[in-house]
Amino acid sequence: MMINIFLTINNFLVQRAYAQSIGASLEEGLSVDSDTNVDSLLERIVRIAVPVAVISAFVLLSYGGYLLISSQGNPDKLQEARSIITNAIIGLLVVVLSVAILLIISGTFDLNIFN
Repeated sequence: MMINIFLTINNFLVQRAYAQSIGASLEEGLSVDSDTNVDSLLERIVRIAVPVAVISAFVLLSYGGYLLISSQGNPDKLQEARSIITNAIIGLLVVVLSVAILLIISGTFDLNIFN
């Protein structure tokens, strides 16, 4: 399971993304046809949402760390940096827990997501 997440993140980072191709790939990835079932739709959503959430959390943690280092003891900047770091960690935990809940539900109802 974790290997699949790392491979998905790796594929997301290695591919070149042009502004014209992002919309087409998202439309293709989330297109719903009459033969699309729930588990394939959920799998497509998770394959897009997890890498975006991880990259966003990394960027926010880096930005919060930069603000923390460059605050020079200013209490307002310290508070802003702490709130950014805290919110990034909470957001990442929400995404990880939602994927865990999705895996539990998938195993319970035999949806076969991540297989």
